Amino acid sequence: MRLEDHPTVRSLPMGGEVEHEAETTLDAVWLRRLALDCGAHDAGLVEIARAGLDSQRSEILRNYPWTRSLLSFVVRMAREPVRGAPRSVANLEFHRAGEEVNGIGAAIVARLEARGIRAVNPAMGFPMEMYQTGGGAIWVVSHKPVAVEAGLGHMGIHRNLIHPKFGNFVLLGTVLIGCEANDYDHPIEYNPCLECKLCVAACPVGAIGPQGSFNFSSCFTHNYREFLGGFSDWIEQVADAHGAMDYRRRISDTETSSMWQSLSHGANYKSAYCIAVCPAGEDVIGPYLRDKQRHLREVVKPLQERAEPVYVVPGSDAEAIARRKFKNKTVKSVANGLRPRSIDGLVSFMPHVFQPNQSRGLNATFHFTFTGSENREVTIRIENRTITMQEGLVAKPDVHVTADAKTWLRFLAKEENLIAAVIRRKIRVKGNPKLLLAFGKCFPGVGPRHERVEIQPQHSLMRSGLARYQKNDPATGKIRWLGKLRLAEAPRSLTMQKRFASNRRTAGISLLITCQDSF
Repeated sequence: MRLEDHPTVRSLPMGGEVEHEAETTLDAVWLRRLALDCGAHDAGLVEIARAGLDSQRSEILRNYPWTRSLLSFVVRMAREPVRGAPRSVANLEFHRAGEEVNGIGAAIVARLEARGIRAVNPAMGFPMEMYQTGGGAIWVVSHKPVAVEAGLGHMGIHRNLIHPKFGNFVLLGTVLIGCEANDYDHPIEYNPCLECKLCVAACPVGAIGPQGSFNFSSCFTHNYREFLGGFSDWIEQVADAHGAMDYRRRISDTETSSMWQSLSHGANYKSAYCIAVCPAGEDVIGPYLRDKQRHLREVVKPLQERAEPVYVVPGSDAEAIARRKFKNKTVKSVANGLRPRSIDGLVSFMPHVFQPNQSRGLNATFHFTFTGSENREVTIRIENRTITMQEGLVAKPDVHVTADAKTWLRFLAKEENLIAAVIRRKIRVKGNPKLLLAFGKCFPGVGPRHERVEIQPQHSLMRSGLARYQKNDPATGKIRWLGKLRLAEAPRSLTMQKRFASNRRTAGISLLITCQDSF
């Protein structure tokens, strides 16, 4: 059969054209209203060529080369569930709102498709492109910078988007659209962040610096313990354990239960206290302004004083801060799974895993020449607790490392012995070796064997006990039925009536009864 003779082809209008004419420009007012009609609480539009999207435009167009506009929208979360100390309640709200975001995105896409417009809604969170490696990201689109460009708020000191009205109690979605719009939004002219530093005070691992710095690896290791790298670390504990008793010495029963809960009901954040304590936003700020001490007493303090495990990489800034500031929390050393598998990934990771406080007193320039499967030259300068990186070999080095790329990556992953690699001349070091040791302290890591730390279960104040069954027996004085029964509906067939008359114990099956009076 020729293609043009196929029934589907012949059913099309003359010329084989589809029913919808291709639209090239969409009305921006209609698009924003579409998002609100589908359930979003606010929305904005950004063109794909916007300078603020430079860092992710290539990835977006690689996957969806027809993208011309991005529709960003927010869904408001309930505040009190997120603010309370029980993380189970907070995570229930995160998951509920996240599913709502994905549902709204899907509804918008369906409405656009009905008009013959290409559109797609990448996930609010997960699933992501887990097989992507190198120095890039695993997400298709980064919702936060898109939302900023769409005028839906600005990033606060805690690196969460703060909406001018709803505060940081929002989740974000993005729809990629294959048409241009006749108007686009732009960033708002002020930052809703109050710079109150409550997020700094509440973070149990000190990931948020009072001067605006952010320690990515500290946040990733603790808050995302049951996501990604933390899950990898847990699996390695299972694999490395010599049996059930050894596993119990490594992982407590409460930690195992928590991991099961994340696997079965959706991964749970361990803290997200930075969101919980934030008072910014028109709808949020009122009670805080009226009584700041009450906000501290009812929201911030319970999170600071909550007894819980705090997960840190040994030798990291997070470990020092958690032990110093939060005496009632149990600090446990773990690995975070941040193991680059390419030199590109390594260079991209280093600024995010750099530990400023561990570099105190170190001022040196390091040259790295990588050979073998990846050839690259990089200059790293550590000075005044900051790190700068440049391509190529720049200035005079204090230490020059020449390494086979795969060998160096295995060494960082604790899979290769440094001395053996040096003997085989896979790694060569020129300069003061003490400086290289100091450099290594700025990027702490750990293998699968961790220090044993007992995580004690926290006691509930709930009074538990077996529920008693109380019988309707007048002889014992227990609960008895004092109401009346009224026939509401009789069986229709004669056979059913006879059956009912012959066996009155089945009356409850054959009749619908209503209760008159009460107990």
